[in-house]
Amino acid sequence: MSRALAQDRLGVPAVLFFILAGVAPLTVAAGVIPTAYQVTGLTAIPAAFVVVAVILAIFTVGYVAMSRRISNAGAFYAFIARGLGRPAGVAAAMVALVAYSCALG
Repeated sequence: MSRALAQDRLGVPAVLFFILAGVAPLTVAAGVIPTAYQVTGLTAIPAAFVVVAVILAIFTVGYVAMSRRISNAGAFYAFIARGLGRPAGVAAAMVALVAYSCALG
């Protein structure tokens, strides 16, 4: 068993990528929250985070339930295509691509 695991171990670049991917949302939150207070002056911003947390918790339940049946590495495309069909999966992939491009650009 340990020989099989040793052959497929993660290297330093893969671990570094996982760390950077995990830290990215924290970096965005650290920049967005103070900026949102400064620009808008709204005190309801923490309530918005609570609402988003509840929505994400509900989403997580469905995501975990589906992940038991889907072993594809196609991210959300695989989940949406399995649940709603291939055209919806492709559309969701395109929306994600545009959204990520706008966020990075």
